Amino acid sequence: MKFKSLEKGLANPWFALILIAATVLLIYSNAYDGPFVFDGKIQIEDKEKIRDLKNYSSLKSFFSLRPLTEFSFAVNYQMGKLNPFGYHLVNILIHTANGILAYLMALCVFGRLSFFPVQRQTIAINRNGHGCDARRKQRGFSSISNHLMALLVALIFVAHPIQTQSVTYIVQRYTSMAAMFYLVSVLFYIKARKLQVDANSGVKAGNISPQLIEKPSALFDFRVFISFFFFLFFGVLAMLCKENAATLFGVVLLVEYFLFDRTWAGWRGKLIWLVPITCLLVFLILYFFASTRGLRFGNLLEDVSILTRETRTVDRFSYLCTQFTVFVLYVRLLFFPVGQNIDYMFPFKTGFFDGFTPLAFLFMLVLLGFGFWNIRKRSAISFGVFWFFITLSIESSIFPISDAMFEHRLYLPMFGFAVLLVYGVFDLFRGRKVWAMTILTVVVLAFGIGTFLRNRVWQDPLTLWSDVVLKSSHNHRAYYNLGNALQVRGRLDDALSHYEKAIELKPNFSVAHDNLGLILMKKGRLSDASEHMEKAVRIKPRDADIQNNFGQLLLKQGHLEEASSYFHQAIKLKPDYAKAQNNLGITLAQQGKLKDALKHLKKAARLDPENSEIQNNLGQVLMLRENYQQASKYFEAAIRLNPDFAQAQTNLGFILLKQGKSDEAAQHFMKALKLNPELSRARQGLKQAFETKGGWGPRK
Repeated sequence: MKFKSLEKGLANPWFALILIAATVLLIYSNAYDGPFVFDGKIQIEDKEKIRDLKNYSSLKSFFSLRPLTEFSFAVNYQMGKLNPFGYHLVNILIHTANGILAYLMALCVFGRLSFFPVQRQTIAINRNGHGCDARRKQRGFSSISNHLMALLVALIFVAHPIQTQSVTYIVQRYTSMAAMFYLVSVLFYIKARKLQVDANSGVKAGNISPQLIEKPSALFDFRVFISFFFFLFFGVLAMLCKENAATLFGVVLLVEYFLFDRTWAGWRGKLIWLVPITCLLVFLILYFFASTRGLRFGNLLEDVSILTRETRTVDRFSYLCTQFTVFVLYVRLLFFPVGQNIDYMFPFKTGFFDGFTPLAFLFMLVLLGFGFWNIRKRSAISFGVFWFFITLSIESSIFPISDAMFEHRLYLPMFGFAVLLVYGVFDLFRGRKVWAMTILTVVVLAFGIGTFLRNRVWQDPLTLWSDVVLKSSHNHRAYYNLGNALQVRGRLDDALSHYEKAIELKPNFSVAHDNLGLILMKKGRLSDASEHMEKAVRIKPRDADIQNNFGQLLLKQGHLEEASSYFHQAIKLKPDYAKAQNNLGITLAQQGKLKDALKHLKKAARLDPENSEIQNNLGQVLMLRENYQQASKYFEAAIRLNPDFAQAQTNLGFILLKQGKSDEAAQHFMKALKLNPELSRARQGLKQAFETKGGWGPRK
């Protein structure tokens, strides 16, 4: 009796939703302070576009790469600038929503699948003349069991440690946000089809006669139209988040076959509209990506790899052969998430017979065959297998991507794995539900603990990249990123050695040469710095950051004209590059071209209004032009943005001296000296302030 009461409580949808949300909040409670890592610097920290919501005010702005997710980053920036907490909070809320959507999806899957075995058994019994109850031979479960299984599917989906790379890794909101709209879209499709089936059978939803399930509906009322509209609408939103949403059409066909119509007669009728709609969708998808990637539509048939970020270093066949082995590793990580890695840098295979590729291919065929074998008796298992294959197909097929393996690619396929695992355990322990629930509860707890521990690794870039170096000693990116983390900590010598290791592993690694040059420049080894930066420019001449950094070195060497040309080139490559605009402004000011300097500095301030150094530089140029009133406003803005900015405090002090406000000036000079006792200019200003007052101390 106690178990029955507990079972009913767990099967309550409201309790299930609360438990899912509480699980996410608990296991991700240590993830809110994690910094931006990997390409978070490129996509968020250094991306000027997200600094202003006006950049997303036109329809044209949404014909860019993954615009909807990028817009969410822009909203985050408006709410909390570059404080990682807000970005993590949104990611965790999205993951919570996806857990709830996974619960609803699983309910639909388990609920709908229970009809088909009953129908087939009933027909067989009628033909053979037997009168036994068909329901005893079906592989479905009771309504309460379906609710329990759906809850466990959702808990595995949210608790699995693999999901950390789509949740804790801020930039991979691309994946989780696309999955959210993807699942909503599929749910609206199921809703529309259920309405059609209900209207056709003439009964209310949930009371469908098994004999009428597979009848095609000719009715298309307003509710059906609205449901189909939202199915398409949210499908488009998913596409605007990430390209793997292109698999949505395949999942819809999967849902249609497993949940609504498995008859040849029904599918023969569907082909009339299915073929033209498929062609139209393929055309629209390719056209969209052609317009967002700046490609000519006429070339699409030659290279459909625009669906992914293609690399030119591996051909399609080699990439496909590599994915056979990667597929096996993905399955291993799903069952045993040990040895996780943010950046596997998995080596590409040279052909089908390279290494264990044939065995990996055989394993994949066995799993696929397992899915087909279970279609009739254990449809939920087949559904999970095919969902996994379809949702992984874009990133693990013939479309080469620069990296063969990333954990975040398992985010959406995780739903198929969870359905397979939960239903498989319940089916294995059929009649012993307590055992099934106990085993799966232990699995969820183990996954949750694993996620919590994995999030601890994400909390510090030094810990994260040390973990990668330990697991992937061949990974040049790992050494480079570990060098970045060490450089931020001020451990320049350690950073230097890691950049050198990255270059040893990959001699033409442009950004490692560039960063190595920056450290050498800080250490005063300008000639060595120049050697590495020149290499970086030769390797990657169209990189705005590299052009800008080399310009900084030339500026430090006093080569103003050359520095100016590199800053101009950086701006040409990236017009909204605030750093290059700022550096060009400084260079022009040193050349005495104050008017031009002011123009570039003002543009830099518009692009990056929260940058105190740019505000200070603007004030200095205005000060040189003797526009003291305007200059003081920029110095005040710099201090407001960064109260510990000693140079801005000093500059404002000199403006106040010129305005005859010696007491106020002295206060700013003293603040500057408190912040930086070695600042000789502030000491000189303080001396002038006291001399102006006629003594060395404040008057009584």
